[in-house]
Amino acid sequence: MSTVIASGAATDARAGRSGRGDRWLVGPYYDLAFIIFSSALLLLPHLSHALVKSNVFVDLLVTMLIGGPHLFATYTMTVMEPGFRERYPIYSRGAWLLPVLIVSLAIWNLTLLVTVFFFWASVHVIHQAAFIADAYRMKDPRGWTWTSRAIDYGLLMTCMYPIATAKLMNGEFVTGGRHLLFPSFLKLAWIPGLIWAAFLFFLVGFLVKTVQELRTGRFHGPKTLHMTLATSLFFATPLLRNLDVAFQGLNVWHSFQYLAVVLYLNRLRGEQGLIGSEVVRRVSSRGWKLYGMCLGFTVGAGVALLIVLAIVVRLGAFATGTPMANPIFGTIWSDQHYFAFYSVILSFLLVHYYFDHFIFLGRDREITPTFAPLRRAA
Repeated sequence: MSTVIASGAATDARAGRSGRGDRWLVGPYYDLAFIIFSSALLLLPHLSHALVKSNVFVDLLVTMLIGGPHLFATYTMTVMEPGFRERYPIYSRGAWLLPVLIVSLAIWNLTLLVTVFFFWASVHVIHQAAFIADAYRMKDPRGWTWTSRAIDYGLLMTCMYPIATAKLMNGEFVTGGRHLLFPSFLKLAWIPGLIWAAFLFFLVGFLVKTVQELRTGRFHGPKTLHMTLATSLFFATPLLRNLDVAFQGLNVWHSFQYLAVVLYLNRLRGEQGLIGSEVVRRVSSRGWKLYGMCLGFTVGAGVALLIVLAIVVRLGAFATGTPMANPIFGTIWSDQHYFAFYSVILSFLLVHYYFDHFIFLGRDREITPTFAPLRRAA
């Protein structure tokens, strides 16, 4: 992937001479292959499920190959970065309260934990899409307006919920064998209509804005393409019947896109002398090195999951749900699997969300530097 960064940067430099280079984050090839059209990868969980009709298999496959590595990539910009820990000691230490809360909630009410996770996951995915849209916006030499930014934000923040809210209110939003919770005091007949109205308002605003940008010469092709794909896929995903597989499809694109962004930002931070960890500097020199390290962390998390599952099975805890085959422990109860999976994986995942909200807000330019062409290739 580092070779692609170099070629993308070279393309960006050549395009810059024609006044178009700054409209790409890295370069046309890198942006289109790794950030925008990597959306095609969302088909992989559906193809995997067609071959092995098991949601658990799809969950584990996606977590191991891409979901896990992407969440550990966050740590290269936060807990593995001495400067981050020194400047934000309270925020850094606060992250480690999350695993305690997650395991406690998994013991007390696993369905509530899964509900909180799905809501936070949707916000996190939307925040990443908004961050990328902003990265395109801030790099545009023609400048930007708050009206355009507000419309883009509004569209991203509403497009996932028209269908999802109706399913939640009707008890049709099922994942991990659980009907996700929805507050009873919000089960009002006018709530879905309000969400639809907000979504359609911002959708019409986005379409009108795009036409105006075309007419006035301010059209931003890469950003508009990113926004169109994100909005379409966020809206359509809750329509699918198997929501476990559907959201894993969205997760694959989100995770692959995230790895591409973190790799680029770490390379840029390295060039500017902003990386304080020698390990992070070395692994960020090549895409496969960053992925390999994060994959190793994912394997470690998998071992932790197996240890927790072994303890749960040995104690006979959470022996509810439906029987399911496990290649190591034989037949176990589904709730034993989901307790081990969610308590371990979500402990790492929600810490990733916690740090990413800080990263996506771009409050610290040493952690999230402005996108710019790379000066050299390694």
